[in-house]
Amino acid sequence: MAFASTLSGTAFLLSRVLFALVIGYLALGNLLDLESSVGYAKSKGAPLASVSVPLGSLGLITGALAVLIGVYPVLGALAVIIFLVPITVIMHDFWTMEGQERQNERIHFLKNIGLIGAALGFLALSSVTWPLAVGIGL
Repeated sequence: MAFASTLSGTAFLLSRVLFALVIGYLALGNLLDLESSVGYAKSKGAPLASVSVPLGSLGLITGALAVLIGVYPVLGALAVIIFLVPITVIMHDFWTMEGQERQNERIHFLKNIGLIGAALGFLALSSVTWPLAVGIGL
């Protein structure tokens, strides 16, 4: 059994809460300052930025909520992964930069890699019953 103790179930819930808070905060920030977010995405060469930024941000929020509450977490984790993998490479291309800009983009790149890793972990555990979750689609 993957979550044999109350402590492991509580820790797993905390990981879902923290994951959802970070993903949700980042996505909501994009939506609340959509003009700047779209402009930045366009400057980095993101395809169809005026469509992909708002839709991607809504997908991130939906994915984070799915993982948080345990409703179709496979789809939620996949939504986060599918958005973050290409966007991380496109938007945070630190290897093309110098100085402080390089350092800032490297930090964002590594943050996204960590979030992708967490989403992969949730995906890997999607076949077991999650404690403290709604449990639909698990």
